[in-house]
Amino acid sequence: MMKQILAKFREDSRYKFLAITFLVIGFEHLFIREYTGDAAIAFSHYLDRTTLFATLHLRFTTWTSRVLIEAVLLKISQNMHIIIWAMIDILMWMLLTWSLMKLTNYKRNYLIMSLVFFVPLSMMNGAGWMATSINYFWPLALGTFALISLYKIYHHEKMSFLIGIVMLLGLVFATNFETYGVMYLCILSYFSVMMLIERRISFSGILFVITQYAICFANIGLALIAPGNKQRVLVETKFRMLDFASMTPFDKLVMGFNHTFSELTDNNIFFLFFSMMLVIVAFSSKKRSRVIDVASWFPISFIALRTVFAPVVNIYAPEFGALFGAVTKQQRVDAVNYFDFVSYIPFITYVLMLIVILLVLINSFEDLKLGTFLSVAFLSGLLTSVAVGFSPSIYASGSRIFFFIDFVLIYAITMMYSEISFFFDERRSLKKIVKWSFCALTIFAIINNLIAIGATYYYGSISF
Repeated sequence: MMKQILAKFREDSRYKFLAITFLVIGFEHLFIREYTGDAAIAFSHYLDRTTLFATLHLRFTTWTSRVLIEAVLLKISQNMHIIIWAMIDILMWMLLTWSLMKLTNYKRNYLIMSLVFFVPLSMMNGAGWMATSINYFWPLALGTFALISLYKIYHHEKMSFLIGIVMLLGLVFATNFETYGVMYLCILSYFSVMMLIERRISFSGILFVITQYAICFANIGLALIAPGNKQRVLVETKFRMLDFASMTPFDKLVMGFNHTFSELTDNNIFFLFFSMMLVIVAFSSKKRSRVIDVASWFPISFIALRTVFAPVVNIYAPEFGALFGAVTKQQRVDAVNYFDFVSYIPFITYVLMLIVILLVLINSFEDLKLGTFLSVAFLSGLLTSVAVGFSPSIYASGSRIFFFIDFVLIYAITMMYSEISFFFDERRSLKKIVKWSFCALTIFAIINNLIAIGATYYYGSISF
């Protein structure tokens, strides 16, 4: 029996890397405790004197439209079932990792595994481990699992009725998080258009896609009409951003866009890897263009100026450092600087960066469909964090609002590497250096996550 299992592991790398993922994630969860956070302080007591439905009705009318997500959170938080939560959370990590492997055709399983280990667990404790993971991570895992249905429909792969129902139920839960619902709707729309253009249509496929549209629109509509969402905006405006009500939609867009790109360029390891891949993709493209080659350096150069060369910039170009540093410190366009053109330089810079990213993605791949899909996926992920600019709690939400785009970047990095792997295959010495350097960084990321888990109990919720 053991020999058969070992043989299976040798034949199919999926099992090997999924087993490693299970061991690492399981080991990390051994050290997670829930002493603080929303689950321990609030949600564990909601059902002490009332019913689940009464509590959900209260939350729906006073605070949130995420009643399906909170139903799960309330039941698990009741009596603080931390072991049950940990077991489900580990399964969600495994489901998400496997789903990403499936969506990338199982081509780079080791890369998916390594990048998943880079996810900073410190942002999973923004509102407590249980509350943050159930609110953000579980919808992402189940939503990514549901995306496999689109993959199967597009490629005419068989899908059992039971699996289809499970995917739809997962999508119901995932899209109850309104911004993820919008993200999924964007990707669903792209697949729908491509299936129509390429005539990859079947009756069951059409029925399944229509059902997914209905689920997405239902949850997004629920978020739009929920009185609790409107009530929460009023409360958070009072306590977090008094001038929010006087801001125009463009002001909110600028705030969300600046905050998103500031965090991506200054603090996000996945955006750093993604920017590196943009340069390699541009220079290894068979459709190589001098304009695209030069433009591809813009994101990585800007990241370098904001991070590695920041001390030099602060000496020789202090105004540049101060301007973008102000955005990082959550300063924004307000009544004082509204008509100062300098206030909009970061926004213009970040818009140019987005344009460059889209140009490289669309023009550098031999397969235009891949570049277009990566562009759609990136924009949909970006939308989930930019949209938080339309909430007065944008700065209070912390790094967890970047959870969705982080995994979009993981997918994009993997697909980009698959397309340009020949670039490294032709340079074996470089490939070895990159491989072992990345391996060392992965080990460091795992250690860092363990430190982040332990440090939470000494210093509170911190971010490395």
